[in-house]
Amino acid sequence: MTQSVAIVPPEAVTPAWITAALLAGGVEAKVVGITMESVGTGQLGETRRFHLEYAGKPPSDAPRTVVGKFPSANVTAAETGKSMGFYRSEVMFYREAASRAGIRVPRTYVAEIDASNEFVLLFEDLAPAQAGDQMRGCTVEEARGALSEAAKLHAAFWNDTELMTQPWLYVPEGAQGFYTTDLIERSWDYFKRTYDGMLSAEVADVCERYVRHHAHWNRPRPLPKCYSHCDFRPDNMLFSPSGGRVAIVDWQTSNFLATGMDTAYFLGGAFDRETRRNNERSLLTSYHEELCANGVEGYSLEHATDDYRHYSFAVLAVAIAATVIVKRTERGDRLFAHMITGGAHQAIDNHALDILAA
Repeated sequence: MTQSVAIVPPEAVTPAWITAALLAGGVEAKVVGITMESVGTGQLGETRRFHLEYAGKPPSDAPRTVVGKFPSANVTAAETGKSMGFYRSEVMFYREAASRAGIRVPRTYVAEIDASNEFVLLFEDLAPAQAGDQMRGCTVEEARGALSEAAKLHAAFWNDTELMTQPWLYVPEGAQGFYTTDLIERSWDYFKRTYDGMLSAEVADVCERYVRHHAHWNRPRPLPKCYSHCDFRPDNMLFSPSGGRVAIVDWQTSNFLATGMDTAYFLGGAFDRETRRNNERSLLTSYHEELCANGVEGYSLEHATDDYRHYSFAVLAVAIAATVIVKRTERGDRLFAHMITGGAHQAIDNHALDILAA
């Protein structure tokens, strides 16, 4: 990405704009026609695939399709993305960290954001790889591949105190970024009024206890810390039909925080309860082995398990708060209930309720 490209909404993308965007990403080819289609189910942004027609025979590195990401068309969701820094976090990950992360992400042609947090991203299209589905979950081997990517990311920035000083990077004071105790309490009150009966009594009780002790749970945690995706779930992963490496997308809530967030957040919702119980120890062990293989030292499996236990509650914060900060959809309602239920069961099964203040 060698030059700035105008920030435009999806409906303003033209062949000339794509031509300039590709040139900024190092591809010299003239685009003369585009066809646009919607992709994905994101609730904070709009994602489009562009099919490209070139003048003459394009160079070998000219893509036939590209994927663009833009602010949400929903006013509430767009304001959330801007005011909470989600849009800036994603753009700056691709601009400043992706090349060092070790994790598989799509090639980026354009990553632009302005002072008002309007932004545009243009990526390589990784089709035929397909996005996962949180509601469907994934296989144990797919989960192992995803956690391998997480380990590479975490190891690349393990205790990176220099990165922590960068002005573009969000380093939360507490255990989890963005979600203050006030926001969690207000969101839970709204959830109970709006989604009455959606959760089982057992799951609702876990939520009540978590919300009541959120300030204690969210207190600052010591090193080790690492760059984390913080929305690490199947919806934000691209799985290859050939079984290649999992690609990770949607870095809007990425930040630098204590270890354990991505593993717990992912495993709490990737499987049904029984499958998670039967496989989480093995999967955590594989993740830990990958961390060590990538240079992390002095971090025991026991420590990783303790971090995992602590962050089994993080998904509750994300899903509860999402009911008031993103646009409401039928799938979104089912997704939030699914995430909360998975996280609550995970906390119960790992005795995480014991870490909350009495």
